[in-house]
Amino acid sequence: MAALLLPAQVVAVESELFAPAIISVKPGASATVFDVVFSAPVPDPVENVNSPISFHISVDTVNWYPCPARAIAENLVVGSSVLSTCPLSGLTPLRSYGVFMRSVQGFVASAVVGPIIATTQPPRGTDLAKPLKLPRDRTWVGAKFIAASNSLGVDGSKVRVGVGVLPKIIFTKGISNKKTVEENLIVSAQLPGGMLVPVAGAWGWLNDTSAVFRPKNYWPGKSTIRVTSLLGRTILGTSGSKTLMGFAKLNTTYSFRTARAFIAKVDGKTMRMKVFVDGAKVQTFKVSLGKDEWETRNGTRVINTSKEADKTYRSESLGLTAPEDQYELEARWNTRITPTGEFIHSAPWAYGRLGVYNGSHGCTNMFEKDAKWIYDETIPGDVIFYTNTGGNVVEPWNGPGGLWNIPWSRWLAKSALYSGNANVDKDTNAGTGSLAEAKPASA
Repeated sequence: MAALLLPAQVVAVESELFAPAIISVKPGASATVFDVVFSAPVPDPVENVNSPISFHISVDTVNWYPCPARAIAENLVVGSSVLSTCPLSGLTPLRSYGVFMRSVQGFVASAVVGPIIATTQPPRGTDLAKPLKLPRDRTWVGAKFIAASNSLGVDGSKVRVGVGVLPKIIFTKGISNKKTVEENLIVSAQLPGGMLVPVAGAWGWLNDTSAVFRPKNYWPGKSTIRVTSLLGRTILGTSGSKTLMGFAKLNTTYSFRTARAFIAKVDGKTMRMKVFVDGAKVQTFKVSLGKDEWETRNGTRVINTSKEADKTYRSESLGLTAPEDQYELEARWNTRITPTGEFIHSAPWAYGRLGVYNGSHGCTNMFEKDAKWIYDETIPGDVIFYTNTGGNVVEPWNGPGGLWNIPWSRWLAKSALYSGNANVDKDTNAGTGSLAEAKPASA
């Protein structure tokens, strides 16, 4: 569909006197079409004889398409409004869109209305996984959605979270038709302004009942993430002689919201932490990381609620028993980044080495004011990414950021849709290290 090129003189106005109202957006005759039902005031035949009102439709408020004349001619007058249907074609199958509309009269455009959100779908009866006549021997399957499955310590459906959050869906039965499930769980981000964009990523199965969605990159900030489920009355596989069918209520939308995009990048070579918020660098801090044989791990960490204003670090927690290795150090503003003991914290005893050389037992040492800034400003889901530390990569089992460290090609092997294999890789313990090899980090 070619974009409608409007005259340069067309300007938006604040008045909504002749703006349309979108009544509904429904899948059309194919998986690439919406039928958009809208209403608009009945134009005055005298005043508008030389300036008829036209209606335009968009999914991004940049490219506008005209509703065909028949959409206005084949209408129904209800009170002082006209109900009309405008087809919107050329869409991508199984994708969520936000639909916007406006009216144009002469060289003046009305206020933009919308978005109304809908998802393209095949017409009923054309998808073998969604039969019109249900199988006789069937078992119904339900599901639970967890917005922040990676142990952030908060309910991700109720508060804004950082861009490192990982959502999960858990089914009540083991799923054998994983590809169909992935095709019918559509992930989009609604950006500020209302526009919906698809999120590049993949569902990775942890076992036969649960799958986690991981974006290829981190989530966009200040957005509403929408997971549209079309799994209601859908065949999800078999269990013995019975067909697994999704409950009708699985035709729903799950959602959560991201806060600003907070990503801190720690470089073990330069011994600096650079903090970026919504892509702009806002802070640079000097740090000292793990020394030889106690190297800090590389890779992604994700912040959760595990923070302590005051903490004492003791050598015996690391199994250090030699007299020369003994220490007991009190630190302020401690932000835990792995359950195996890595923290970001102040280190007054180490100020001389910050930004100069690495000398900790794996933690990230900082000046007190800098550690307090991290403690105060980070929220659950925020990302801390480490490079050039000399250590292994964070293991997939090791904390809220663990699953982000599985190589992307291996993550795709956990997806039936992208791997093309029904027997997906469900190993969540494999990584660059193992539990037996891991050393807890501390001061």
